[in-house]
Amino acid sequence: MAKIIIYVHDFRTSGVVKDSLMLAGHCAQSHEVTLVAGYGGGFLEEEARSGGYAVHVLHTGTPRAPSRLRAAPALRRWLKAQGKCVIVSMGNMGHATPYWASRGLPHVRKVYRISNEIKRADGLRGRMRTIWMRRLIADADCMPLVGAALSANPLFADALHRGVAIQMASGVDSASAQEMARAPAPHPWLEDTIPVVLGIGRLRPQKNFGLLIEAAGLLRRERNLRLVILGNGSAEEQASLQQRATDNGLAGSFLLAGETDNVFSWLSRAAAFALPSRWEGSSVALLEAMAVGTPVIASRLAGDAAEVLEHGRYGLVFDGESASALAAAIALQLSGDAVKPGARAEHYPPPWDRYRTLIEGVDP
Repeated sequence: MAKIIIYVHDFRTSGVVKDSLMLAGHCAQSHEVTLVAGYGGGFLEEEARSGGYAVHVLHTGTPRAPSRLRAAPALRRWLKAQGKCVIVSMGNMGHATPYWASRGLPHVRKVYRISNEIKRADGLRGRMRTIWMRRLIADADCMPLVGAALSANPLFADALHRGVAIQMASGVDSASAQEMARAPAPHPWLEDTIPVVLGIGRLRPQKNFGLLIEAAGLLRRERNLRLVILGNGSAEEQASLQQRATDNGLAGSFLLAGETDNVFSWLSRAAAFALPSRWEGSSVALLEAMAVGTPVIASRLAGDAAEVLEHGRYGLVFDGESASALAAAIALQLSGDAVKPGARAEHYPPPWDRYRTLIEGVDP
């Protein structure tokens, strides 16, 4: 078996990076694995370096535009010295780097994992994204699609039909999640009687945290609650969300808690988890919340979230656009009539054996 290279754009906390660390550790049990990052210094770099596989960082410091293309020459120089290998690019954000780095290198096989929807209502950018995805499909030896919702895109449906793409849902180790949930409470709010609503993700427009803040503000007119968001973001992004919280009457009841190495200690003590995303592939955070029994609310726009929740059987689904609809769903999930996830997360086990088999199948 050729060397396996797992590629991520950076080590900042995200479902993509957490999945990458899990996949690298799993494959390292039987293969030579190197986890390569375009940029180092993120929250999860220390965890990566203790994972039992090699780690190679192309650039130190925070990514700067055009960061993907800037990382490509360094990756190309490194790939030339590796011999036969399979490079698995784990997230949409970083695919341009291995794509350009591997041009004309016949010893490199390529797996592009599509972890987010590409067809969004954003005009020219959306059309350019579709053109780019056609290039990736043509270049890929295999293309895992994270979540069944992506197959609705005709581009991916055709790739599935031709055997280039394969559906690969996200998963979670429920037993491990429940064990980690027993850690001490990471914040005093989680030990108080005032219910905490939790959101998780990078502070980016995709995650739609502004709508969550607005919904929490509407609901707080009727009852006491607190809103916590876990995730990283720029100083500007943090300031914008803080101001929005103040404008919506959440001053003193809103917390940007940053990054954590144990999301389950937060989730297990939250009264509800909300996923208001404008788009997703298959949300890891949603499955993490379900694995510890937290009542959930998810946007219908968030990839396969509605399917995971069986359209309301295991958690509430809202339209993804209405703050009042989200507020009403949160109110129900904070009540005695909450719709709980039960053992639904166990239907989505970790997919790492399937990934390893897929990677072995494209061995040069």
